[in-house]
Amino acid sequence: MQIVHVVRQFHPSVGGLEDVVAQLAHAQYAKGHDVRVVTLDRLFNAQGAGKLPKWERIEDIEIIRVPYFGSTRYPIALSILRHIRHADIVHVHGIDFIFDYLAWTAPLHRRKLVVSTHGGFFHTSFAARLKKLYFSVVTRASLRWYAGVACVSAADEALFRNVRARGACLIENGVDVDKFADAGSPVAKKSMLAMGRLSSNKRIDRVLAFLAAVRRIDPEWSLTIAGRPYDVSVDDLTGYAKNLGLTGAVNIIDSPSNEDMRALMAGSSVFISASAYEGFGLVAIEGMSAGLWPVLSGIPPFRHLVEQTGIGSVVNFDNVDAAALAFLGLWEKVAAHYDEARYAAMKAAAGYRWEVASERYEALYDSVLGRKSRAILDVPILAKTSTEAVELLDQEFAAGRTGIVIFANAHTLNATVADHRVQSILQRSIVFNDGVGVDIASRLLFGKSFPENLNGTDFIPHYLRNTTHRYRIYLLGGRPGVAQRAAQRLAAMAPQHTFVGVCHGYVPPEQRDHLIGDIRRSRADILLVAMGNPHQETWLNDCLRETGCRLGFGVGGLFDFMAEVVPRAPEWVRAARMEWAFRMMQQPRRLWRRYLVQMPIFLLRVVRQWIGGARVSSASSQ
Repeated sequence: MQIVHVVRQFHPSVGGLEDVVAQLAHAQYAKGHDVRVVTLDRLFNAQGAGKLPKWERIEDIEIIRVPYFGSTRYPIALSILRHIRHADIVHVHGIDFIFDYLAWTAPLHRRKLVVSTHGGFFHTSFAARLKKLYFSVVTRASLRWYAGVACVSAADEALFRNVRARGACLIENGVDVDKFADAGSPVAKKSMLAMGRLSSNKRIDRVLAFLAAVRRIDPEWSLTIAGRPYDVSVDDLTGYAKNLGLTGAVNIIDSPSNEDMRALMAGSSVFISASAYEGFGLVAIEGMSAGLWPVLSGIPPFRHLVEQTGIGSVVNFDNVDAAALAFLGLWEKVAAHYDEARYAAMKAAAGYRWEVASERYEALYDSVLGRKSRAILDVPILAKTSTEAVELLDQEFAAGRTGIVIFANAHTLNATVADHRVQSILQRSIVFNDGVGVDIASRLLFGKSFPENLNGTDFIPHYLRNTTHRYRIYLLGGRPGVAQRAAQRLAAMAPQHTFVGVCHGYVPPEQRDHLIGDIRRSRADILLVAMGNPHQETWLNDCLRETGCRLGFGVGGLFDFMAEVVPRAPEWVRAARMEWAFRMMQQPRRLWRRYLVQMPIFLLRVVRQWIGGARVSSASSQ
């Protein structure tokens, strides 16, 4: 696919956001995508540097730079539109003018938009009240034009779900963990390293105060500060260190290369950051990849990192004396088992490789475009032909995975709105599309129909005839005698399988354990459950694993149709997608409300989703 990343600052600017975009673009190019970065033509922190080239290629990344006017906080760049015309996906990084501009011009450019949050614009306390107002009003409105919102940290996810309940998912940034892999000191050294851009929000002054407190207890400790100046200079830091009596204990390296950084890491055992803001905490993970033990401020991304990996410690830099005591007490334990601690840090960092993040972003793009699945009322529904569905289920069974298979129609999806437990079950299941209502939703939200209508009544016989496996099958549901007749009919259609048991669907709760035991003793591979939705879905969720079956199918009215208790519509009626009308005429008292009341409600809910912009399920965060 053709992917355009849009970001305010890029090469030759150096920073966490710039590195994120570059690494993601490299990973996507390596997978065969056409990737372009559109950015501004001047660097914010380079006084008098002039304009950068309009076009440039750095390795495999095409860079297009556009002019802007206005402030660096909200730079206005109107010519961006001409550079996104042919994109399948426009991926915006950050919440700024570009984010708003592409949202409000969406009816003109008609490109699919996704955004990575990168902390919003709450990096500093500047204009905090105005920012909150803008976020809750303008940002909320702009988000309606974004099909997917990638929250790059758990803190971002909590923040953005306040203004975008649907269509937001957690995709933590990847990290180039090979760049500094295993670069840290192989033996425990009383040396700390602070690295990254030299900016005020990094609060390097607090790191220096912390070092002074540590040295009052153990004067053998030293600190290296390495980074490119932004709004804090090397002279500033030298002055801070001198005032704290740290001359000789602090080494400051201006704009080190990666080779320089590896050399500096080789003399260090601890990575330290007192940052007041991080969108994700990339630099801490880079430090961990080198085998450095992280000592971090208590901001949400750092807390999440320590909790998730179990590596490092969070300290309170507001009370450096107490923090120093706590750190030195922990360091004794780390140093005593230094090899283990070093290996654990590197292993934890490896889980953040860009290959993993790139795959999650590609899944996000596919969801936005409706290629593999389509999120309807926050439920991801697979977009597959019957042949592809057979292959998928065979793969799931061969892999030994236990899973629930659901055929979702408008009635099923309506149930998820009223019952979030049912919604959660569907989000964790294999879901296929069933019925004209879901197809209308697909056309409205994604501009195309599903490849085929995969209702359970037609698909289950098709699957049993075409699967490469030979199954032991148990049928549960329907009135007494119906499942038995349905099993006989299915056995005649697919004689390679063995039907090992049946039970009607009116088993009282107190006999559920006996029923589960009966299914387990049958050694069934797959279980067909016909109890109507959402009861069959909740039963499968609660009981499937206990039965020992590997695949559980919620099949609705299949048994009644197979046993010929309820007649199927003629073939020509089904081909015209009017079986719902035929069924309502057969059972008007039971079905009139579903088709004449609930179907319009479903379509109204789909229209609401269309207006809200969400094309991604929150299941993406699970």
